[in-house]
Amino acid sequence: MTDEMDVSLENWEQGVGIDFVDEEAREAYQKRAGRIATAIRGGTPDQIPTVLSATFYPVFHAGITPETAMNDAEALGDAFEQTITDLEPDGQQTTATLLPSAKMLDMLDYKLYAWPGDGASPTTGYQALEDDYMGPDQYEHFIQDPTDFWLREYIPEIVGELEGFRQLPKFTDLVEIPNIHLMALSFGLPEVQESLETLMEAGEEALRWHETVEGRAMGLVEQGYPRSFGGFAKAPYDVIADTLRGTHGASMDLKRNPDELLEATESLIPKMIDMGIRSAQGAGNPLVFMPLHKGADGFMSAEEFEEFYWGPLREVMEGLLDAGLVPWLFAEGGYNSRLDVIADQPEGNIVWQFDQTDMVDAKEILGDQVTIAGNVHSSLLNTQTPEEVTEYCEQLIDDVGPDGFILAPGVALDEAEPANVKAMIDAPKNR
Repeated sequence: MTDEMDVSLENWEQGVGIDFVDEEAREAYQKRAGRIATAIRGGTPDQIPTVLSATFYPVFHAGITPETAMNDAEALGDAFEQTITDLEPDGQQTTATLLPSAKMLDMLDYKLYAWPGDGASPTTGYQALEDDYMGPDQYEHFIQDPTDFWLREYIPEIVGELEGFRQLPKFTDLVEIPNIHLMALSFGLPEVQESLETLMEAGEEALRWHETVEGRAMGLVEQGYPRSFGGFAKAPYDVIADTLRGTHGASMDLKRNPDELLEATESLIPKMIDMGIRSAQGAGNPLVFMPLHKGADGFMSAEEFEEFYWGPLREVMEGLLDAGLVPWLFAEGGYNSRLDVIADQPEGNIVWQFDQTDMVDAKEILGDQVTIAGNVHSSLLNTQTPEEVTEYCEQLIDDVGPDGFILAPGVALDEAEPANVKAMIDAPKNR
């Protein structure tokens, strides 16, 4: 797949550019992808499509620990293959990027997450480590020169072994011959060289991991199992509230620094559009995954949501739609108080995957404009019986389907019971 490939929904549905193992795999892929594409267009497929939204679930499905999975590429590849071939969902998310090499993370001293065996239990998933990695006094640098800010301020803050990047030159100073001397001088500093050497070693580990894990994950696509997402982007506010200022810092800025916060949020709109387009093109897949975190019920007032969250997010969606892509918004938490605001949807193919939102209300308010997906609860999949899961899914299909609906978990699965996940995936097949 190349950056020049047409990543239209039609090409994704047909599997253009995929080297299938045989004609049977091609036909299976087209049938599964066709169900999802039909639902995205608002139609009624032959069977309600299912999507397995998961992070660590394949690890638990295969009976290994998360720590093992992040330290053994072959074991992780085996877990991916066992999970998808056992369940046979219409869409799946196996990828090396969701579960990267623990060795690489450790080499870099990555600070944004604790991972299994390094700050988190070997038998559980990630733990986000929020902090104000960007101070309120850094908004101007962030807005005026985001690349320089990322390179010389933010990256050294969140990647401990790249502390030497603080000594890098400001590359836009390179305008005359004296400046080339100063630029080269910076790369002679021991702390800069140490950081670059560590980054190169981590890059070699990441490449080794990617070749093994992503090779196995791509093999599943070639066997006939479509990836439900290709691109990635975020709501501009979440870029700030997730890992720059943190939830607390961003919430304070809504009150104390609203002008700077809004300007920073708006400055991220073209960058998120560009990220979504580039990642979709690189993957040859038009479905752009957008996890929504800090816009859920209770995180901010209705007025703040409309101005700081929804307005910039809607512009990102418009940019992706203009590029022929499909925004897939993963609305974590509840969006019950947000439905009337987000009813102002841009025109095009859009998926809203809901977690704790009332699905009947969502269908009533948004159903003619978007595809509804979700919301099989993690509490149901983790603690209840397969019979209860089946009953819930059948009722959900009756309430929200059959047109423009995709059955999926409400959150990315980790420690769900395998029998319950199978009951969810099988519910549409047994109707």
